[in-house]
Amino acid sequence: MPDTDIPLHVLPELPFLASDEQTAFGEHSADHRIDFFAVIWFTQDDGEHYIDFEAYPICKNTVYLLSKNQVHAIPSQQLPRAKVMVFSTDFFHRVEEPFLRQLFLPFDNVGITIPGHMQVPLEKLFDLILLENQGQADINLLLKYTTAFLWHLYRFSAQRFSLEAGEDHRMVKLFQLMEVHYKEGRSASYYAAQIGLTAKRINEILRQRTGFTISQLLYQFLVIEAKREIYHNRLSIKEIAYQLGFSDQSYFARFFKKHTGLTPEQFRESQHSAYKT
Repeated sequence: MPDTDIPLHVLPELPFLASDEQTAFGEHSADHRIDFFAVIWFTQDDGEHYIDFEAYPICKNTVYLLSKNQVHAIPSQQLPRAKVMVFSTDFFHRVEEPFLRQLFLPFDNVGITIPGHMQVPLEKLFDLILLENQGQADINLLLKYTTAFLWHLYRFSAQRFSLEAGEDHRMVKLFQLMEVHYKEGRSASYYAAQIGLTAKRINEILRQRTGFTISQLLYQFLVIEAKREIYHNRLSIKEIAYQLGFSDQSYFARFFKKHTGLTPEQFRESQHSAYKT
């Protein structure tokens, strides 16, 4: 089987870029892992694209938010038209509102539809972003424009849950901890001790905010990373199992099939045709 390592798409040495003419910046492959955060506002209907190996429709006036390290694929010879913003990790962390940063959670990839009455206003806001990006490129002003844009997306999002400010900040910290420690930290109590909430309260908030328990979210992280590693085709299934903290390959295989419906081998074999044009 040919090497199917996923190329890493890295931004030029800039904290922020925006365009209404191209979907990708710099060197770009049909499938790639991104080294930045991205807001993709499709402006035409054009088939499907893939986020972490799951298919999502390319629909006019639908916005997708991608987090750093996610795998993105557009299996088309010609990239669809879109308005795009991409920015560095430092820029992302300067967004002060925790609930806006939560829009980029890597396991919640459903697109956000811009309602008809807001399409023109957001186009004008995006024009301001473009004008600033192509002119003085003042990061503080770009941050304010981007924050306003994300705030509107938050309003449109189906997941509008209110949390007390303190709990909101704790949830951001929780997701940051989970992204780093999901391989070895598999219990709610592990994280509860680090953010000053009980395990019961963490699960209550998560069910309200995401519909999942902490264990279910940790499984999501594991499944996503397992898919990425299997697709890389650099390690054996056994090596991937150990790397993700599983005690043996058979346990990992049962876990993977339970959550994806495929064995690791079946998933690996299916990818070459699924994401290539």
